[in-house]
Amino acid sequence: MLSSDRTAGNGCPRLGRFFTLVTLACGFVGAGCSGESGPAQREVTGKVTFQGSPIEEGVITFEDAQAGYAESSELGPGGTYQLKAPDGSYTVYVEPPVVVVEDTADSPGGEEEKQVENIPFQYRNSVESPLKAEVGGEGSVHNFDLQP
Repeated sequence: MLSSDRTAGNGCPRLGRFFTLVTLACGFVGAGCSGESGPAQREVTGKVTFQGSPIEEGVITFEDAQAGYAESSELGPGGTYQLKAPDGSYTVYVEPPVVVVEDTADSPGGEEEKQVENIPFQYRNSVESPLKAEVGGEGSVHNFDLQP
């Protein structure tokens, strides 16, 4: 009788089991809904250059503002990049790498864009960039040669 009073009297063990089952059920539902849902992702590769010379530092971003989607990739050796994106029409922009700036007596440190000459300002945001790309089919290769 004492043991049934503990279990039934305060309800904690039953309540605990209930929350455990609810948590497990939510985990299974979440696992079933993540990862594979949504549009198919396509492999997108290419190279970014400035007047024919590879840009090996920075980030390239494919942005579909209508769909509310953006995907970025670091630029690598030879100006290469690789990312995955769903089919669509994209505005593409290239940003310089971010560097850490130390504190000085005059100003606090933080992060800022590295000063580079091979990424003209017009290519650094989605509003001004003239770069466009269509992603679709099995995959896409998009090379971009930036000009002054």
